[in-house]
Amino acid sequence: RDDDALRAEYTRLFGAEPAGLWHAPGRLALMGEHTAASGGAALFAALPWGVTVAVGTDADGATRVATPSGPLGGRAPAARAAARAVDEARESGRLGADRGVRVLIGSNLPEHASLGHAAAVGAAVSLALADLAGADRPTGVALAARAGHAVRVNLASGRTTVLPFDLEGAGLRLVVLETGALPRRDPRPRRAAELARAQDTLGPLRSVQDLPGALRRLQNPVLRHRVEYAVTEVHRLNAAVGLLRAGRAAETGPILSASHLSLRGFDLPLPAVELAVETAARAGARGARMSGWAGTAFALVAEERVAGLESAVRDAFAEKGWPPPRVRAALPSDGASRRG
Repeated sequence: RDDDALRAEYTRLFGAEPAGLWHAPGRLALMGEHTAASGGAALFAALPWGVTVAVGTDADGATRVATPSGPLGGRAPAARAAARAVDEARESGRLGADRGVRVLIGSNLPEHASLGHAAAVGAAVSLALADLAGADRPTGVALAARAGHAVRVNLASGRTTVLPFDLEGAGLRLVVLETGALPRRDPRPRRAAELARAQDTLGPLRSVQDLPGALRRLQNPVLRHRVEYAVTEVHRLNAAVGLLRAGRAAETGPILSASHLSLRGFDLPLPAVELAVETAARAGARGARMSGWAGTAFALVAEERVAGLESAVRDAFAEKGWPPPRVRAALPSDGASRRG
């Protein structure tokens, strides 16, 4: 079994058995994730794919992180996430300053698809260190998630709210379309700087009530596009949350599609993502949207249409001569837990 292999590899690599195994899911950003710089909120669903970490402690005070392929350098996103979890455990008293931590990461989640790989590593390590210390469960999207639910998170405070998102009961699936496309450079720093410049003029964007008036105060057309997206995304997310609270998850599709269209004002969807979203819509998706900052999209689809949508997307990419995307159907899944 994969878990047995992870244990054996940990023992081979670190010379001792792990204290246990912990799993954390990947996360699919449904809406709002691009508004972090303006203090917005986002809506996520946990995926059935994620990371499993074998964790143990040692007396040397060092943090060592590896995968079955070998040690990770300190600049690797997963290693940084594990190190942050260790630092937080030390600051909270869950881990002594003299205790080292060993982490071996197993994963069926791609690292660069904006599906929360590093966040899952951090959540799994945080939960492991809390469990080993007998402390309360940490917080976060991957830790709050439950099957059949979505998680709304305040991107400024980190506060989470769990909402019903019963797609199985509605006969729907989330179809995740991983195109593998990546931007030439990470767009997040530039978008954050643009939103900060806009807030220097307008104040907090989450407090904007008169959007047309706010846009007239901005001379830079690029900033106007960014602000229009950030402000209207708040309203779309609130509408989606209202539907989820009312048990009407099947009706969120048009809001997801509207959010994707608005992202064009953020200069985000890559051509491969646009093709995936447009093809999914033509194949009968209730709604479709880019997810995260790279080459992943998703569609809200009736279960009986999943196979046809997958075929249509593969055909569309073949016509372009592009590599076929990885297509996987999912239901909102459980959050992080101990596996042994």
